[in-house]
Parts: sequence; structure tokens; C-alpha cells
Amino acid sequence: MNPMMNSLWTLFLLLGLVLTRAVCAELTYEDEPEIIARAEAYLDAMNRRDLALAGGLSKRSFTNSANYTPTRTPCPSGSLVRLASAGLSSDESQYVDERNNMTRDALVSLLDRIGLDDFDAADFLGSNTTIKIGLAISGGGYRAMLSGAGFLAAADNRTVNATDSGHIGGLLQASTYLVGLSGGSWLVGSMALNNFSSVQDIQADPVLWDLSNSLLSPKGVNITAADEFYAQVVDEVTGKADAGFETSLTDIWGRLLSQQMFNYSGGGPGLAWSDIADTGPFTSRELPFPMVVAVGVTEGEVLDIETTTAFELSPYEMGSWDNTLGAFSLTKYLGSETVNGTPSNGNECIVGFDNAGFVIGSSSSLFNISPLNSSLVLNAFLPSQLMSTLGEMGNDSYTRGVAVFAPNPFFGVDDANVRLDPLIGLADGGEDAQNVPLLPLLQPEREVDVIFALDNSGDLQSGWPNGDALIATYERQYVRESAAMPYVPDNNSFVALNLTRQPTFFGCDASNMSAITPLIVYMANYPFSYLTNTSTLKLTYTSEEIEGFITNGYNLGTQGNGTIDSEWPACMACAVIHREVERRGIEHSAQCQQCMQNHCWDGRIATTNATFEQTYPDLLINANASSTAAVSSSTTTSTASASASATTAIAAASESASTSAALLAPSSASATELASSTQSSPSATTTNAAAGVAVPVWTSAACAVAIALFENFFYNFL
Repeated sequence: MNPMMNSLWTLFLLLGLVLTRAVCAELTYEDEPEIIARAEAYLDAMNRRDLALAGGLSKRSFTNSANYTPTRTPCPSGSLVRLASAGLSSDESQYVDERNNMTRDALVSLLDRIGLDDFDAADFLGSNTTIKIGLAISGGGYRAMLSGAGFLAAADNRTVNATDSGHIGGLLQASTYLVGLSGGSWLVGSMALNNFSSVQDIQADPVLWDLSNSLLSPKGVNITAADEFYAQVVDEVTGKADAGFETSLTDIWGRLLSQQMFNYSGGGPGLAWSDIADTGPFTSRELPFPMVVAVGVTEGEVLDIETTTAFELSPYEMGSWDNTLGAFSLTKYLGSETVNGTPSNGNECIVGFDNAGFVIGSSSSLFNISPLNSSLVLNAFLPSQLMSTLGEMGNDSYTRGVAVFAPNPFFGVDDANVRLDPLIGLADGGEDAQNVPLLPLLQPEREVDVIFALDNSGDLQSGWPNGDALIATYERQYVRESAAMPYVPDNNSFVALNLTRQPTFFGCDASNMSAITPLIVYMANYPFSYLTNTSTLKLTYTSEEIEGFITNGYNLGTQGNGTIDSEWPACMACAVIHREVERRGIEHSAQCQQCMQNHCWDGRIATTNATFEQTYPDLLINANASSTAAVSSSTTTSTASASASATTAIAAASESASTSAALLAPSSASATELASSTQSSPSATTTNAAAGVAVPVWTSAACAVAIALFENFFYNFL
């Protein structure tokens, strides 16, 4: 389809959506007690967050900021900013040093259980050798969050049966770093700020990861519960603005995300990213050091690897290693006025600016991209109750679209490109095509040995990844003098050579590299047991879809519990120890040599285009009939069956919340669901407030169906 037709179709779908919602917005619902009951049930489920301890989840009361509005506090001694040239921060270095003993023991346990040939893990690692593992979870909305969750469930020795033969449980406990971007940041933040709960425990919670209701519910649904829900968000964001802080659409986005990601009343309006440092799992060093990634966006510049600055946000610091900045500021005191890192407002600093929802919202903020920040689109998709906040943001599309960090924490810092800018604008970490957050783990200061790069991008028209994210980071090292990365092929070769179909290792031969980098274990989203190639803009998922995505991610991590590749757990172990083997100048065992031969990219470039079957793959486990029974049985006990108890807990704890899904997200409800909900009340009517005419309830169902169709077509067309 040519560009002109693309534009016409986009305009048609957008106008259709706006007009449909405008008509439906005139309908009010006065005689439908069932719907009102659903709304009350939903709010009741939200209020029961504080009591929801399913699966061992626990909450803490953080007092840095009582609400979403940042507060003032005395400044700490010393500068709030340090230069990247000084290496790692003392806080991160201490954390990693203290965690090394835990990761060493966990790795010995994992390697012993896998049982590599001719290998003694305790002897190899001894008491001093540390192997640093980094886990990088890509962007891709809920698709990335859920698929990444499946992998982490497989890597977590707390998951039921994850330590059985053919599984990889314990890899998470042996990892030093956990990094997320966009949808991956939701996963990292959700685990880190929910007491490092397991994926199974989060699934069992009655509210967390309840994706059956869209965050951007349709405008004009006159339901008291929905009004109260959005009134809370409006109060929080306007409160921040009234206190003198610049706000943007990302503030709204972050508050909405928080409702699903954090196990705190109202989504934790006073929950800060730096609060991770005060949680039990962090202070005891049980948690891999967490970070999320966003890109710095300068007004008027093109978004690509040549112009953007890659920011990382940890519980301790926010900043960048890039030569355009090369500095870090204390996360806890973001929002404070400084000049060259020194507080400029006497001894008065700010805390609470680093709201946890705002941070993961910043990593996933796409509102700087046209047309997502246009008034026409915002009117179509943003609930009417939230539109009032736009007046606080002004008409500047740049500041309204980015996550605004103001005052600029790096104001006056020598050699920083942003040293004279009043603010820093952050956006989705994948906007410069680096959709897998490799850069923090490639920094030589962190001495990472192996990176598990989970690519849940939707590069191809079919919605599957093709390696573009790795290619972007590889090319960036030459145009920006950023951290070195191993050679990778072009995106056609990724698909045509089946590098996205199985785990592929990059950087296997350190002697052939100008700079030693971590070995990269590339694991792309692939249909093992479920089709997980949904749109990044898909905002609702049923419980069945969530289970399917998580199980598929589990099967990716274990290669079908070893039934796709019986040697995979051993090969994964060989990848983990590979750099240490090279450092010692010794040879791998015959088993590991075979693994490296099977999984290392050999430098070949495809000479033909990828086939249709490669770009639109079928379910892999179904295609391997001989392994289907084994995978089905084993996976059922490891994730699906283990989740059966979670499903039971969810059903028991949030039955009323589940039944209210169609209320706040009629756009996600199927026609069948809507029909069944109206059949129970055939005589119910809806009153048209403007005309005073009674309208049958099925009219509201028809509105929801029409809006859903326009939304789905619009999302898919984009």
C-alpha cells in the first residue's frame, strides 16, 4: 500500500473512532445495577491491595514522599552528581561485591544440577572466581513483559519444578544484573518493588498484572467508580503541577501503569524508584541489581543511534555513559535544583520525584512520537476524565510528549551537551531502535561475562523479531564511540539462518575481537507453544493469553524443557562459563565444544531472503510431535499447573474484579461476552440524557463493539 493510501486509511480509522466515541459518549447508564455492581467490585478489589498477601507478597510503607507530589527535604552532604569517568558508583560496587558470594553459590548449585561432563563447578569457581551474568529484557509492551516473565519464571529456582531435569531454575539467583526497557521495565519494576516476588506469586495476586481491563478505557462511560478511579489520577498529576513541577503525558501514563504493577494502595503514589534500595531483598542482596533504560530526546532532533543519549536508572543513580553526558545524578534527589551537581537552593532538596510509576513510564513513553501526542488522537484514546490535566501541560508538543525531568540534574556539568538545558526529556528506551537494553551491561566497568538478551521486539510485519535491536547497538559503537559489542549479521540473516529460532551466541571467540565484550546469548521471541506476536499497542490480555505468553516464555528459556534441544541446559551452562574458560586459556570439554559449535554464530551471511515460513512461523512444539507430550506434561507442572494454584487464588481473591473487566474496558470485551452480560438483564435500558429518550442496553454493547473494532484496526494498522 502506498504512503498516500496509508495516510488516508489512518485518517479514516481515526475519524471513525472519534465519531463513534463522540456518539457513544452521549449515552449515560442509569438503570443498569449489574454494571454499577461491577464498578464497585472493581474498586473493592483495588482497595483490597493492602490485604492481598497471596503467594507471599508483602508491602512496605515508604515515607520519602507521602503522595505523588515531590516534597522538600534537607540535602545530603557532597555533590549530587558524579562523572562517569570515575567508574561505577561506590554504592553499586558495594552491592555487587556483597552479592558475589550469593551468585557464586547459586551458580555452583545450578552447574552441579545440570551436570556438565568432566566439570567440577566448586573446583572451577573456588572461593574467589566470580562470573557476572546480566539479564536484558527488551521492550514491546505487555508482549515483552509477559514473555520476559515466562523466561524469568524458568530461570527462578522458586518456580515449581524449575529445578527439574531439563530446566534452568537458578539462573536468576546466579545473575548479577537485571535490566529492562519499556515493557521489560514494567517486569523489572514489578518484581523489584513487590518484594522480589516470583512470577508465580505475582500471577496469584488478585490485582497485579490484571490486564483484562484497558488502562485507557473509553471516554464517556458514566460510571461513578470509573470517575473516582480517574479523579485520583487527576488529583495526583495536578498536585505535582501545582507544586511547581512540569508534568507531561508520561505522568498520567506512569500513574495508570502503577495500578497494575505495584502492590500498594492506589498504585503507590508515594512509591519511589530509589525505595528499591530499602526493600528487604535488596538490602540482603538477593535481588539482581535492577536498572531500566530510557533515551534522552532533544527537541527537534531525529530519533536514531547518532543523536539520542542512552540513560539508565538504578535505585542509586540516573545518568548516561555516553560522551554526550558522561555523568550520573543521585536518583533519590532528582527534582532538586543544582548547578554542576551542587544544590543551588540553599540546603533544600527534593525527594519523591523519582516516582516508581513515572520511572517505568519514562522507559515506555511513546507520546513524543506523532501522532500519539496530537490532540485528535488524545481525544480519541484518553479518557475524558483525564483530559483536564492537559491544560496543566501547555501546548508544547515536545514537553507534553516526553517524560520531563526538570530541573535538569546535570545543569552546569562540564562537557555535558545538556549543561545549559532547563530540563531533560526522556522517552521509550527503544525509540532509537536499541530495543534490547544491552548498553548498561556492555559497559566494561561492570565486567559482565555473559548477557542473556531477550528480544521480544515486533520488527517483522508478522510481529516477530529480526535482530534489529542488536544491529542498532552494534552499529552505535562506531557512530557514537559507545561500549564495544560483538559482531552480528544483518537482519535478513538473523531470520534466514534461523538465529531467531534457537538461542544464538555472539562474541564466542574473544581472540578475534578488538575489545573483549560479554558473550551475548540471544533469545528471540518465538512461537514455541503459543502465538506471542501481538501488537505492542495491545492494552488488554485475557487470563488465558497471559498464561499462554508466560508458558511460551518458559518454553523459550528451557527450549521446551529440553525436548526441543535436550542439550540446552548444558549449553546454557557452557555459555555462562565461556569467558572464564577463555581467560584461563584452557579448553572446553568436548560437550561444551559441541555446544559452542551448535549455537555460536559462525560469521555467515545469508545469500537468500528469509522464506515466508521463517517470517510467519508455526508453533514449534506442535511441529515437533514427538516432543509434544513431554513438553505438555512438563510445562504443565512447571508453569501451567503451578499456575493452577495461582489461578485458584486469583479466582478466590478477585472474582468480582474479574467480572468487572468489561466495565472499564469495553473495548477489550468480545461481542459474545457483551451479549452474555446483557442477556441476564434483557429489560434494562439506557437513558439518553441529552434527548431524554430511553435507549436499549444493547446500544451500549454495540458502542463497545464498534469502538473495539475501530481501536483494533487502528492499532494493527499502525
